[in-house]
Amino acid sequence: MRYLLILACVLTATPVDAATNNIPMVAIGLPFEPESPTPVDRNHVLYHHVEVGDIEGLPTTVGSSSLNFIRAAKRSSVNAALRETFDRMNFLSPARGTAHVRLLVSWEGSTTPFHIGAHNRATATLRYRLVRIDTARVLFDRSITTSVAGGGVDASMRDNGIVRAAIATNFASAANCIDHAAYGTAPSDCALIPKFSVSVVRR
Repeated sequence: MRYLLILACVLTATPVDAATNNIPMVAIGLPFEPESPTPVDRNHVLYHHVEVGDIEGLPTTVGSSSLNFIRAAKRSSVNAALRETFDRMNFLSPARGTAHVRLLVSWEGSTTPFHIGAHNRATATLRYRLVRIDTARVLFDRSITTSVAGGGVDASMRDNGIVRAAIATNFASAANCIDHAAYGTAPSDCALIPKFSVSVVRR
């Protein structure tokens, strides 16, 4: 018997390969409240000007805090997803030496409570600092906590799927907040609320 992980969105359901826990960790294009992140155009002050490094303090593998025998993602995959998120937002600098600011990201943890039943919720917390390369001035400094709910009969697959979705939501929230912060309009709470959930179904 196989399991299929699904991102159940408001309008669509996207099937994903359960064998690889392949819930996407890039959420640009998925629906959120109160708004969905939108790639910036070339007139934006940060367009192609952000350098993104690896996440500080990120474990070798990331997974459910309650079911740690199956891991949701390797460190390399999480770092790649961060860069891809900012690339899709048109923030990522395309070449060395062209960035004006550096994004420093720190892992502050994730939580998935042990839960007997068909549904659970995962949270992820990361800190984002945007620093000018020439002066080292900090332009943006926020810790963001995001959460995603999910369901399914296989607890390990479900929980690892929602961990990946919580990380994706966190990256999208940071990108959206930095977009607004560049013009002094960042919300007091950067966390976006996903209008989708993760489900695991028998196939």
